[in-house]
Amino acid sequence: MNDNSTDISQTPIQLLLEIGTEEIPAGFLSDGIARIEELASGLLKEAAVVFSEVKVYATPRRIAIIADGVREFQESKVREVFGPPVSAAYDAEGNPTRAAIGFAATHSIDAGQLSRQTKGKGQYIVARIEQPGLLVKDIIGGVFEKIIAAIRFPKMMRWASLDIKFARPICWITALCGNEPVNLNYGGVESANITYGHRFLSEGALKLKYVNHYISILKSNFVILDQNERKELIKKQVAAIAKEKNATPVDDEALLETVTYLVEYPVCIAASFPAEFLNLPPELLISVMRGHQKYFALKRDGDLINQFIVVSNTLKENEATVCAGAERVIKARLEDAKFYYEQDLQVKLVDRIESLKGITFHDKLGSLYDKTERLEKIISYLAERLYSNVTESSYFKMAAKLSKTSLTTGVVREFTELQDIMGKHYALENGINKEIAEALNEQYMPTQSGRKLPETVVGRALSLADKLDNIVSFFSVGLIPTGSEDPFALRRQAIGLITMLIGRNVTLKELFDETISILGKDPGLIAPIEVFFRARLEAMFLRGYANDEVQAALIGFMEIPLSYLDNRLDMLRDLKNSGGCNDFLFAFKRIQNIVPDGFEGEVNPELFIMDEEKELWTFLTDIKYDITDAISKGDYKSAYEKISTLIAPINNFFDKVLVMDKDERQRLNKLALLSEIRRMSNKLADVSKLQER
Repeated sequence: MNDNSTDISQTPIQLLLEIGTEEIPAGFLSDGIARIEELASGLLKEAAVVFSEVKVYATPRRIAIIADGVREFQESKVREVFGPPVSAAYDAEGNPTRAAIGFAATHSIDAGQLSRQTKGKGQYIVARIEQPGLLVKDIIGGVFEKIIAAIRFPKMMRWASLDIKFARPICWITALCGNEPVNLNYGGVESANITYGHRFLSEGALKLKYVNHYISILKSNFVILDQNERKELIKKQVAAIAKEKNATPVDDEALLETVTYLVEYPVCIAASFPAEFLNLPPELLISVMRGHQKYFALKRDGDLINQFIVVSNTLKENEATVCAGAERVIKARLEDAKFYYEQDLQVKLVDRIESLKGITFHDKLGSLYDKTERLEKIISYLAERLYSNVTESSYFKMAAKLSKTSLTTGVVREFTELQDIMGKHYALENGINKEIAEALNEQYMPTQSGRKLPETVVGRALSLADKLDNIVSFFSVGLIPTGSEDPFALRRQAIGLITMLIGRNVTLKELFDETISILGKDPGLIAPIEVFFRARLEAMFLRGYANDEVQAALIGFMEIPLSYLDNRLDMLRDLKNSGGCNDFLFAFKRIQNIVPDGFEGEVNPELFIMDEEKELWTFLTDIKYDITDAISKGDYKSAYEKISTLIAPINNFFDKVLVMDKDERQRLNKLALLSEIRRMSNKLADVSKLQER
């Protein structure tokens, strides 16, 4: 055995695996770094490689994995091998028998090193065999190959005649263990101790002697490997240029993330476009700049200016060339946008309604025209139920009629992300009421959890109607999200619907029952919709509450205003933290356990014989109205305070009264009394789901 395998004083080394590729899409890298880091760490641990940290870096042309604090040898392992029973391994004097001696010799240890362990019903001798770790440099090539093979991207590709996949073809592999090259072959590419700098600013291969020189060698060859360093450099350069222009960059974290992975050596350059294009809607200008070109727009005093910032992948000396190219491209794109916009304005939105008949919403759900007809019906109900006397009733139907007309315009066909905001601009240009125009912009809000909610009444109603229709319609044709599949973003829409209903005195059941009825769908759809929404609410509430509290709170959630759920959960948390929690659960779980599921019965007070029955009934009737009233207002704390007064009468009842009486009338009457209390407690929460403290 080599003692170095467990010597923690050995000098740590570094590992490097660089996968050089053709340009990888920015979105693959931004989302994939954490997964690759977790994958690499896991495979290194699986191979018994001891390390302190794994870092993953990515540029468009490379993914680099560096492990720090790596021990020279693998971690040693101890293997236990069971031998003969103790009774056969030792004689009466406790001396090892031939069986024990032979077993020890087989495993190259002395019989005195054997131990005893119980297995099943007997005791056996055990040989503990320490397997020394191998030199990491001798096994790391195989580990690196596993890491490359295990990396996954949203889309993978094959190349040449190879039967392997990666985001883009692999061009080179750099692999080092300390100062020694690591040999491996993946997809016909042999690893080496060389890397490559910037595609255009660096020439030839760069030989590496040590891992700790890798990042600095790349930097001197115009590759800033660390994505965080690149991002900060871009932010500082953008801010500096904006300051020079007496402007501010349009806040766009997603664009910053994207351009970070589009360049290896970021140099920001200012450019401009003709001021005449500032007459276009600002959102259209921004979309043109960021969408295809990935340029940062600039504002001054809240308005866009005709200047922008390009993040180039070249030297500052090439600024003039980059600027000229960017201005030529952006001018052409803006001319296209201007042409589409001016053409669109020649046809009013109301005149586009008929053309919706020719655009399919979904092959099982008809056209966009059919969609808007459904929205008209749903929004009319919502206007009357939630927003009566708040705004002009005709606005709701008009918003529904116009809601999808922007999809027929040239600008939206070219820039699909603008379907909502362009609807607003066209509506205002057509002289349509401002609230209706704003509703067209707000109809898809919130686009993500925590994002902006519709501010106008008509916008809120249209957004609710759109989400209700999508969920009911897609569920009605069996297109229900499963696993990770959710092609119509119904989960996101459900969360948005929940968020918008907080504070509204309406229930999910009422809304979906009415929507199902309006659309003429099977009333049985409410069951899968309830399951779907329960999963969404569980995920939302588990971020702040214990699992048993959430499960207890969700009983009957479809039939209470959603804002009441927070009150219910707060009450349950207070209950769990109180000294009386276990007493409460003990009393009410006794009822849950003895009353059969689905039991129904009417209480006849005249049949009560024992004082404990009469007392429990008296207490219940005295507080029943107060509990119901408190729950109807969402005041679960008051309801709990009232219902907890039943603890002593319940315990007295069970101590003195035989519930399962031989007399059927007496037994059913006692069960009816307990069932009445169970119904009352279930309005408070599902007590059976709560765990004792």
